[in-house]
Amino acid sequence: MTAAPIAIGASPSFAQDNAGATGSLEDIVVTAQKRSENLQDVPVAITAVTSARLESAGITSAADLGTVTPNLSLTQVAGTIQPHIRGVGTDFSGPGVENPVALYVDGVYIASGTSSLLTLNNIERVEVLKGPQGTLFGRNATGGLIHVITKDPGYDPSMALDLSYANYETVTANAYLSAGLADGVAADLAVRYEHQGKGWGTNLFNGRDVNRTDHDFAVRSKLLFEPGDRTKIRFAIDYADRKAADVQHAYPGYPQSFNNPFFGGPFPLGGPFDTNSNVQGDSRLRSGGISLQINQDLGDVALQSITAFRKSRYMFELDLDLTPVQLISCCGADGGPVRARQFSQEFQLSSTSGGPLKWVAGAYLFSARDGYENVSIELAAPVSFIPGVPAAILLNNRVTTRSAAAFGQASYEILDNTTLTLGGRLTYEKRTIGGTESIVAGGVIAAVHPLPAAGSGFPGKIDFTRFNYRIALDHKFTPDILGYVSYNTGFKSGGYNLNSSANPPYRPEQIKAAEVGLKTELLDRRLRLNIAAFHYNYSNIQVTNYAGGNSLIGNGAAAKIYGVDFDADLVLGHGLSLNGGLGYLHGRFSSYDNAPYFNGFDGCVTAPGSFCTLSAKGNRVGQSPTWSYNVGANYKTELAQGALAFSVLYSYSSRWYASADNFAFQPSYGLLNASVQWTEPSDHLSVRLWGKNLTNEVYATGIGEANQGVFRHLGAPRTYGVTLGVKF
Repeated sequence: MTAAPIAIGASPSFAQDNAGATGSLEDIVVTAQKRSENLQDVPVAITAVTSARLESAGITSAADLGTVTPNLSLTQVAGTIQPHIRGVGTDFSGPGVENPVALYVDGVYIASGTSSLLTLNNIERVEVLKGPQGTLFGRNATGGLIHVITKDPGYDPSMALDLSYANYETVTANAYLSAGLADGVAADLAVRYEHQGKGWGTNLFNGRDVNRTDHDFAVRSKLLFEPGDRTKIRFAIDYADRKAADVQHAYPGYPQSFNNPFFGGPFPLGGPFDTNSNVQGDSRLRSGGISLQINQDLGDVALQSITAFRKSRYMFELDLDLTPVQLISCCGADGGPVRARQFSQEFQLSSTSGGPLKWVAGAYLFSARDGYENVSIELAAPVSFIPGVPAAILLNNRVTTRSAAAFGQASYEILDNTTLTLGGRLTYEKRTIGGTESIVAGGVIAAVHPLPAAGSGFPGKIDFTRFNYRIALDHKFTPDILGYVSYNTGFKSGGYNLNSSANPPYRPEQIKAAEVGLKTELLDRRLRLNIAAFHYNYSNIQVTNYAGGNSLIGNGAAAKIYGVDFDADLVLGHGLSLNGGLGYLHGRFSSYDNAPYFNGFDGCVTAPGSFCTLSAKGNRVGQSPTWSYNVGANYKTELAQGALAFSVLYSYSSRWYASADNFAFQPSYGLLNASVQWTEPSDHLSVRLWGKNLTNEVYATGIGEANQGVFRHLGAPRTYGVTLGVKF
């Protein structure tokens, strides 16, 4: 299946990093502990990316966040973007399958993978929290979370517009407007539109462009209501519509099950961005939601309520045989959608008074329904499970989720400048499967099987209760140096795999994490150095297996993961600042007895398109490079007629493997981005020249090993363009 990233560009307001101009580092406020705090005072490993950094680094999608965040990789598989933080993530996708790295937007959890493609262009900052966040954020944050915080509307009228033109005939327009509507009432509107006229490659089967975005439209509005000094009410609404031809490519040099003489091959593959497929690979995502946040100051206590509803509809077509011959295909861009909807409610109480004790407590409710609607997996006669007769599997199924949790965390200064933090969260969750799986033979429905399938022995409902906790001790050695140690636990929900009725329900996975860290600001607040070392025991991991042509989810693997994160910012003065990050990761399976091994690799000998089951003990955890780093520089200088700002960013990733067998891999690669921007003296007009992946690296953002062979999704080739900005 194909994928598209979360677009998270900064609002078009000429955001530039001012640290070099002011001569010292600017404070960054984060909400990692459900309260606003200085980044340097929070005993959690966090990479916080401001709107200025987003723009100067050329970050326009969530897939780019890894270029400025050590030990974060974002792969694209099966219609979703799948973050991995410190080796914790998933390589499976489907309705109801949530990621162990959670995505939040303004405090709202986005459960559906396709909904996480939401486009936003009014970003204030992005917080990447590393390590399990099970106490305050709960389920499905075992690896950490990505929290996107958008701007609040202002009372003074303002407007920012930009228009970009880039190679591949790409036109992008952004607009952000904000104004006060009445006393205590303000509103904003953010709009984004992108159209790519030319694809990165060609489908050799029909000559049409692939890897092309027909349109990407998003709109978001927030209403701020302040009826008094103690009350803030925020109502937000958003909608996104994206249509594209994002395709998966056969990975040259690796086996392909159907590209051979028996099926009329071998077929030419063309260049790296080309494909040769009888299925074009079109997809269409429409998603949206509303949220209501109420903040009430009750004196020594603050009350916060966050209510949200979201839904999405994702339609796609998929060539499962990776050839120009009609053998196995799926879904169809005009039907067979993936549907998802969710409702969440969170209540929080937190302390506001000074003193040695700070606390937060709350309750969380979550409800979701995900499923396939008329999704058809088509098999031509030569590969049909009914000999000589074309067949299909028709999916009309759903999984519902109900979850409730209570949580609390307290920090107490037990000694001067020494604080002990204790927290816990109790979660109950129930999942229910329903719907049908039908067998179609020769165009006629031959059998309809209700779910769970009769005779399978699988329960129609599963539930589980988990308690997670946090223990942390931090000490302020000086006002600018914080050291901490912590121990955290987390879990990822169990559930059902709607891709196959033969898959028994899978159980929750668990993680136990120890961390030690140091946060410093040195050289008269010109140098910020933050470092964290961690060790994980990761158990009951939900892993992908293959049987009878089906992709299944099971449990059984365990891993030990350890490593180091390092972030740095340096202000040299005279308009020059540097930033960078370094990640080291050692992740190995400590047990995995029945791991799927690709045919012909490491002693596996079986039929083409099949897998052996061997031990992966000692193998590297998938999709996790051992080394990752980034180095960036920003320089701003004043001219007689305005100002010039230069930015450059280089990011590197070492080799990473697709799966537990450590067969297919992405070699090490580096990406170079750069830009120069001129802003006229009144600060109303700017012109920016920019380029991304300037060395034109060909690299995979996701690799799959499946019955049809090895395939990959590719990151963008060299792109460059010009952006004209206007603001008032």
